[in-house]
This record gives sequence, C-alpha cells and structure tokens, in this order.
Amino acid sequence: LMISSGINAEWPLRPGTFITTSPVYFQSLTYSMSMISIILLSIASRCLCLPEGHGKPLGEHNDLGTLNIEDDYTKLTPKSFYEKYVSTRTPVILRNLAKTFPAYHKWTDDYIKENFGELEVRLEAKKEKETYTPVSEIGMGRSTFKEFLTRYKTDNMYCVSEVPGPMYKDLEMPAIMNCGGLGNALAEMNIWINSGGAKSIIHKDAHNQLNCLLAGSKDWIFINNSYNEWIYQAEEVDGDQGGFSLVNPEAINYITFPDFKKVPWTYSTVHAGDCLYLPPRYYHRVKSADRNFAVSFLFGSSSVFNMEGCDTTGSSVNLDKVPIQWKYPGHGVMSMGNDSPQDWKEEITRLFKQRFSGKVSIDVFYNSILKELSDSPAFRSGVQDALFGDSIMGDYISLEKIENYPIEVWKALAMAASFDPSNHPDAELYHIDAYEVQTAFQTAAYYEDLDFIKFMKVYTSVPFNGSARMGKQLFAKISKNGKTVSYEQLAMTKAFTVFGKVHDRGDGDMHKRNNEIIEKAEQDMVNSIDENASSLKIEL
Repeated sequence: LMISSGINAEWPLRPGTFITTSPVYFQSLTYSMSMISIILLSIASRCLCLPEGHGKPLGEHNDLGTLNIEDDYTKLTPKSFYEKYVSTRTPVILRNLAKTFPAYHKWTDDYIKENFGELEVRLEAKKEKETYTPVSEIGMGRSTFKEFLTRYKTDNMYCVSEVPGPMYKDLEMPAIMNCGGLGNALAEMNIWINSGGAKSIIHKDAHNQLNCLLAGSKDWIFINNSYNEWIYQAEEVDGDQGGFSLVNPEAINYITFPDFKKVPWTYSTVHAGDCLYLPPRYYHRVKSADRNFAVSFLFGSSSVFNMEGCDTTGSSVNLDKVPIQWKYPGHGVMSMGNDSPQDWKEEITRLFKQRFSGKVSIDVFYNSILKELSDSPAFRSGVQDALFGDSIMGDYISLEKIENYPIEVWKALAMAASFDPSNHPDAELYHIDAYEVQTAFQTAAYYEDLDFIKFMKVYTSVPFNGSARMGKQLFAKISKNGKTVSYEQLAMTKAFTVFGKVHDRGDGDMHKRNNEIIEKAEQDMVNSIDENASSLKIEL
C-alpha cells in the first residue's frame, strides 16, 4: 500500500537506538515499532493528494478498461470482415486463425536454424525505445537467424524484422483477406521473436495489420486514437503516420499528464494460434511474459477497398502467391516500416482532385502537395530521385499522369518519406560518430601501437558497441602491416569518414523537445513521491 501510494517504505524499517542490548528484546521491539510505523503510514497515505492511479502501470491506472471484442473467423467472409472491423477501424481477436498456417506447426528454433539460419533479421532491445542496440557478428541491430536463436534466450535482443521471402512458403494469406482490394493491399510481412519480458511503449502504427501469434502469449491494451488529445502524443515529423505517447506505461504520471486518466481502453490476452486485427494509427501497448513468435500482415490504411465478389468465405492461399508491395529477400536493405505506395497514390490523387482541374507545373505540384505531405531534406532529395531524375514527369502534372504512374514511382516516394537507417545492413555507420570513434582510437594508441585484439576491444566496447564485422573491415583499411595500427595511421586515415552518415529528416529539434518532456515527467514523478512522503513526518 505504501509503495503504491508513492511512500518510501524503507525508512520505517530502519532500527533506531534502544537502551537494552538484549538481542531478543531488540528484535521484538524493532519489529513492533516497524509494524506500527507501517500501519500509521498506510492510514496516513490514504489522505495524500496524489491522484488515484498515479504511479501505477497501464491497465491498473483507472477503471475504464473493458474486454476487447472477439469473433469467430470461420463465420466471416472478406466482405463482412471488412465491413465490421476494417471500415469501422475496430480491433478484434480472431481465436485459432493462425493454427491453419504451416508455420504454426513447423517453426521451432531448430527448424528455423536448419532451414533459414543464414537469412538476416533486424534486432532491437526487448524494451522499446531503449538506447541499447543489440550487436551480432554481422552488425549492429542485425543478425542471422542462426546466431539470434542461439543467443536470444540469454541476451537482451528481440527480433523485430521483415519476414524474409524464403519463409513465405510456410505462411498463408487468410481467407478473410484473400479477396478484392484487401488481397491486393498487402504492404509487408513482419516477424517478431523474443524469449519473454519484452515491453512496448504506448504507440501507433501506420498500417492496418493482422498480427498472428504462433507461439507463447501477449497481453495487449488498446486505446482509440479518437482520444488523441488526452494521450499526449510525441511530436512527429510531418507526414509520419505512426507515433507514440509520451506517457510512461510502467508508471502513469497524472501530475504531468492529468488528462490521461480520462482515456478508456480495452484489453485482451492473445494466445498461440490467435490473430488480432489492429486498425491503422490505433494506440496500443504490448507485453510478453514468455517466449513468443508472431507474424504480422500489414496492409494499406485506405478506408475504401474494392469488395466485389468478396461475399463468400473463399479460401486461404500460400503467401508465395500473394502480391506484396515491399518484399525482403533475406539479405541487404529492408523496407520495414515504409509507407504504403498505394496509400501515397490515393492521397496525392485525392489532393490533386481537390485543388486542381487541369495541368499544373512541376513546381506548383511540389509546393502545393508534396511539400505539404513532407518537407524534410531527405524527402526532398528522394522526390528529386523518384520523379525529377528522369523523363517520367515531363513538363507538367495531370490527374491522368498521376493515375498511370507505375508502382515504382510511388514506392520511391514512400521510401523517401519513411527511410529508416535501422533497415540498412550497415546501420552502425549511422549511429557512430566519426570524430568520436577516431578520437577514441587515437587516445588508445597514443603511447603504443594497437594490435588487432586491442583495436577490436576499443571498437566493440562501450560507448560504440560496434560489430566484429565492421571492426575487422576498419582494421584492414587502416593497418599497413596487417598486424598493428599506429597513432599516425589513425590520425591520417580517411577510413572513419564512412561513419556519422546523416539521413536528415529535419527532426533533431523535435526529438530534443520530446526528450525534454519525458525527462520533466520523470522528475515530476520523483518530486510527487518525495513531496508527499515528506509531508508525513511521523515520530514514534
């Protein structure tokens, strides 16, 4: 009770100085005095001015939670699934749907190691937004399945990746999605594997998604984005469809975020074999206590799909036969989290119809529409490459041209607007500062040359935590004799210029402002506990 009320429970338990030296009397009196202190503090804590639920985790912070909707997938057609849930943007749990996938029965750790072990996946820390990035033999934030599945039960690593194409043969497009506009709107396939203990922040994703659990269980909490004004959403880059709340779900802070107490929520536990439909931009928080394995079907966020011929149950189909907008072969650059090309086409078409009736110049088109959607330096560069780099644009833009641009144009625009350095196999080049790493090496080599072991120790240790693969490449470029590197070589080499790559989205100040709010909230939480605890000075 004391802890939940924000009271320091340690100080009443500290023994004082007593006249007697009898161990039995001392222990008895200490215990009695401590219990009296706890009782008095517990009674007094009920009079504190802290809002009810302050400091408690999401799900215990208020009494507005209700069980989420469930439905029988065998009684749904693609049309009824769309009309009841997708068009109304309503989350629903579909029990046992994933049990029809071959992967549900096949995908053990040993099976994946044997059949897909050399394919590469993206890694994150188990706790979302944690600054630590896992490192493997092949890179920072990336690993082969074989290495990941060997280490993930003991190390702080979580596979959050695109599904490599060779694994499609073990997955199926569910019958409720295998029709009309839904069947053609699949943007990407993601895979999630952790050994338990993973926790997300309160966040939202850009796409519709069907999240199917193949092993373990996950606890979900959902918050409708219609309550956005009370959720305290972090500032975002123009054009971003995802995002997160500044509220810490581990300890809800009603001092800094008072309106959050008014937010209703729903909850559900998803078990192995179940699927969950989650609408686009719908806030959620996920926790897993045990080993779990999931795949997500991400499809466009359009509110209108062609449902002609979709009023019958139909059948599932192997994922190998399904058109997917973003495919990852298992090596190279991923496209995880990229916007849907179809969504870009629909939005630009809508804006063009709304604002123009005929032809417009390229400059007018860019300034009136594209610049409004995203004006970051990276996007401007991507627009140049996607549209202005060849003759596809011509001298003008028209509705007819927009409707007939090939999918590659829309994919290029979507990638320019949503490129994530973490998708790159050399992600550490974006995370490690060139000057800092070069200076660290020069400092280490100031008195004596560095052999390979000492060189690798500098690069793979804190604060860089670089990968062995990149460290070996660096050593090979810098060392003249293949055995050591000197201070002079480190000072003169241009090998470090590959670090500190910048993908400028114009969001540096934005991240700073978000972090300032988060830090203030943490301090407010500490202050609320200290101030209320100090107001209860009970002397025995």
